[in-house]
Amino acid sequence: MEVLNCYLDKLVRPEVRLLRRSRPAFQVCGYTGLAPAVLVALTLATRLGLSLVVIAALILAAVLTFFGLVMATKIITGEERIIYYHHEIAVMVVAAFLLWLLRQPILPYLDVMILGVGAFLVCGRVGCLMVGCCHGRPHRLGVCYREEHADAGFTPYFVGVRLFPVQAVESLWVFCIVTTGVTFVLNGRPQGAALAWYVVTYDLGRFCFEFLRGDPGRSYLWGFSQPQWISLLLMCGVVWAEMAGVLPLHLWHVAATACLALAMVAVGLARRYSRTDRHRLLHPSHVREVAEAMSLVPIPATETKAAGQWTVLPRKNSIPVHIGCTSLGVQISGGKVGGAGGDTYHYTLSCRDGGMTEEAARILAGLILQLRRVTGASELVKGNRDVFHLLIQPVAGRESVPGWALNGRSSEVA
Repeated sequence: MEVLNCYLDKLVRPEVRLLRRSRPAFQVCGYTGLAPAVLVALTLATRLGLSLVVIAALILAAVLTFFGLVMATKIITGEERIIYYHHEIAVMVVAAFLLWLLRQPILPYLDVMILGVGAFLVCGRVGCLMVGCCHGRPHRLGVCYREEHADAGFTPYFVGVRLFPVQAVESLWVFCIVTTGVTFVLNGRPQGAALAWYVVTYDLGRFCFEFLRGDPGRSYLWGFSQPQWISLLLMCGVVWAEMAGVLPLHLWHVAATACLALAMVAVGLARRYSRTDRHRLLHPSHVREVAEAMSLVPIPATETKAAGQWTVLPRKNSIPVHIGCTSLGVQISGGKVGGAGGDTYHYTLSCRDGGMTEEAARILAGLILQLRRVTGASELVKGNRDVFHLLIQPVAGRESVPGWALNGRSSEVA
């Protein structure tokens, strides 16, 4: 595990040297992904006896659709966002419409196109791994991103925190799916079999990978991310097409879709009746709020930062205590105390409405230790009125507190 972690740490970089110039790693991986995508499309088209002119037109339409959707998203939202599912659906819809206009058989070409899109995604997810987008949650196995990644847009409070390499896992998953789909086409499986295979297997994997994702700022509905809902809808669409005779019927596709729907219900019920709201405490958006609360930046009590709010409480010695409060009512304050044995960092955990449980405090304490990259001893102590105190004493000479954590003002905070 340590060897793999070190390899991943050395691998990731926001820029790579190419032709004596530094170029964005994500763009390099993206443009590189065009090569296997085109190769897969041309090879399969030749094997199936499809028109190479039509394939070339579809590839050009796919590229134009990709960049057009990127530009449209930037105009509408004000930021450049590339969401795979949006591009997959747009590319396949445009391809089907173009084939209809050209009076060409739709399914064999869509088999080729979806496998080409998958080949492109294999390289695209490597680009995500390199720059840190679509990253995973804190984990013992994974990659540590650096300040240079934060300068390029990586989540700043995860700098130096080891994150599970979910991008690499997804890339490997898609590679296996595309390889199997290519064998389907080469072995003469019915038209549409590769298309259905790719959609069902990728969506099953993507639904699971979403539980490992730790990047904030994504849309959620009833506790499930937008990609998870899209996964379910696309799988239902494939099953409907198979039942209607549009695609070849595979009973395991029906079973997989039903299992995914039942899994969503089971996960929702488990979260609803859980004794401790672990899911919401460790939700990516709440992790961001906890990180901001840990920063302890004094701002006026009427200002809000993200979903949390700062409150300044007066003390008898007139030194203010700055308490960060998250959207779940979790209150965090902290400071640093010097001693003969070295500095001790102290965080106080409580709930705005009272009732902080020990299990919730341990979950939050574990999160703080991960964000702080602690290399020394720590202890969670229960105080009065459901208030918990997390004491951290870093190893001497191995200061692990990131610059954003205490912001140089710890002496003002109790």
